Amino acid sequence: MNLSCPFKKDILFICLLGFYISCTEPFPELPPETQSGEGTFGCLINNELVFARNIGNLHDANARYITNADQLQISAKCQFGQQFLFIIDDPYKKQNTLIDTVRYLPPNSNDYMEATQTGYFKITRIDNINNGFDVASGTFSFDLNETENTPTNVTKGRFDLNLIIY
Repeated sequence: MNLSCPFKKDILFICLLGFYISCTEPFPELPPETQSGEGTFGCLINNELVFARNIGNLHDANARYITNADQLQISAKCQFGQQFLFIIDDPYKKQNTLIDTVRYLPPNSNDYMEATQTGYFKITRIDNINNGFDVASGTFSFDLNETENTPTNVTKGRFDLNLIIY
């Protein structure tokens, strides 16, 4: 049987399309609200999913407790170049609180948006678990409305990270 050249191109295209689909991950969902150091960070920004992934030794989201400043810092590098930094002062005494400082770098931007004493931050866990490592987990939401930028509404935020203590 002799296959014509256009037919070979169709077969090649279908094979390449199947390979591409099998190698790409499905569009993720918000991570579940866990409290076991799963390495997750995600939220909705203006109803669009934003997330960071910790895969193996690659950590796009981190939790740090700075002992001499009594400060919890949550940072995340997300898709499209978006970045977050939350600072919570005196976190072991706070469970439901305002975010002391939030910095957000929108996609395709070099200018951070920043606010103090804003939003909602709930710490659901900040301690050592049975496996011998520390965990920081919780939820967050906030609005950033700077005059020169499109309003940024962050909702359904959650994180579950290993906690590094300095």
